Amino acid sequence: MKKLFAKIHLWISVPFGLVISILCLTGAALIFETELLEWFQPSRYKASMATESPLPVEQLIPLVKQQLPDSVSISSVQFPAGADKNYRMGITGQGRTSLLVDPYTGEIKGKVVPYQKGTFFSFVRRLHRWFLFEFKRGGEGINWGKMITGTSTLVFVFVLLSGLVIWVPNTIQSLKRKLSIQTGKGTFRFWYDTHLAGGMYALIFLLAMSLTGLTWSFDWYRTGFYKVFGVETHQNAGHGQTQVQSAPAPPQQDQPVQGGEPRGERAAGGEGRPESQPERGDRPHSKGRPQSDATEAGERTAGEGRPEDGSGRGGRPQSEGRPEGKPERGERTPEDGRPHQTGSEAAERTGRESQSGEGRSSRGGRTAEVDYTPWTKVAATLKERNPSYRSISVQNGTATVSIHRTGNTRASDRYTFDARTGEITEVQYYKDLDKSAKIRGWIYSVHVGSWGGIVTRILYFIACLLGATLPLTGYYIFLKKRWKKWTKKRKAQTV
Repeated sequence: MKKLFAKIHLWISVPFGLVISILCLTGAALIFETELLEWFQPSRYKASMATESPLPVEQLIPLVKQQLPDSVSISSVQFPAGADKNYRMGITGQGRTSLLVDPYTGEIKGKVVPYQKGTFFSFVRRLHRWFLFEFKRGGEGINWGKMITGTSTLVFVFVLLSGLVIWVPNTIQSLKRKLSIQTGKGTFRFWYDTHLAGGMYALIFLLAMSLTGLTWSFDWYRTGFYKVFGVETHQNAGHGQTQVQSAPAPPQQDQPVQGGEPRGERAAGGEGRPESQPERGDRPHSKGRPQSDATEAGERTAGEGRPEDGSGRGGRPQSEGRPEGKPERGERTPEDGRPHQTGSEAAERTGRESQSGEGRSSRGGRTAEVDYTPWTKVAATLKERNPSYRSISVQNGTATVSIHRTGNTRASDRYTFDARTGEITEVQYYKDLDKSAKIRGWIYSVHVGSWGGIVTRILYFIACLLGATLPLTGYYIFLKKRWKKWTKKRKAQTV
């Protein structure tokens, strides 16, 4: 049995080994992305603390607007937990771009543009997720990048499991030997022990990363993965979007199953809207919202889905193939910079605008500016209610509080407030959400190792480094044994 698994382990590893090493190395780099960015670019993320307290939002935003074109407005503000950190402000009309603003002076310290070409971590992320291929939305052709990374990850799962079967020792003495690395018995023995022992020490973490990461690559896998946790996925026809709902309890005997459309929710997994906001159109890092996970099957993650050159879907210019003035669904309209909406979405948006005092005239212009004064009151109220918050994001009429907790690090409570007075009118707590609203953040947290805080992140980082060495040491062992057999055979022939 072990010989069979040894052959499987070898021959499925050889063609995918280098890709697996790249995925592990890029994953290790992304684990501490935030900390590295703050370390190497402190002026972008650290506030000046020029005054005793930050400026109120109603005073801060006019200072920010003076540095922006008239066509750009502030759509949201994210308040970090630390007093020495810059605010992040979402802006309209520029996709997922957000601003880093000094809360004490109003000075714009930088922009955050997800997947911006030319930056190190953007390169690493595109290599990790799509192997530098252009991302394609929905069913528009084959996503070769996703196919390569997904297939390699799936192979990696089989490599790890077959390696476990081969490794299982027969005796306690053998167990001790297989869990140790000999450093004084030659180069080959060192790398051989590193391959065996290192693979076992990192096995659980590598399996956790691989099994959760596959939910971004294959729809069939995601459906089965969710079903294991009692959640069902449904395709929203016409938009290529995956919806999620909690699996209904089985009906009682002789009782018909009740029909009806399940409440839609995005399917799991990469990087926007907090867990308490499982609404259509979830997008990562959008308008200063706390980070949340998303799927690539029908949704975009931190800039994915739109080509880097700014062209439309499938690489076409955005104006090609449709009449002028009729943008595709999801594009920003020139009138107000909002996505084109239809039906109930437009009605819901109109209702929100009428409450906030910000609407559009018959010519498409705004009839009123947003009153930011209540935002300061809302932020202060939520800070008092949640002293251990990670971040608070406020936009017109709603606010989210990212909870500081172990486990689902994207958990958040959502508040609705009166846009005129700043009074909290409704609360949706994370603890009251169903499985379908929680599993997305759990998958992401387990995938990146944030579920246990800094300790699990360090362990994941080490596991990624070990995972990157496994194919390389495997190649070394394979070639060394082949060379040894070849030289022995050649000597036998010469004799």
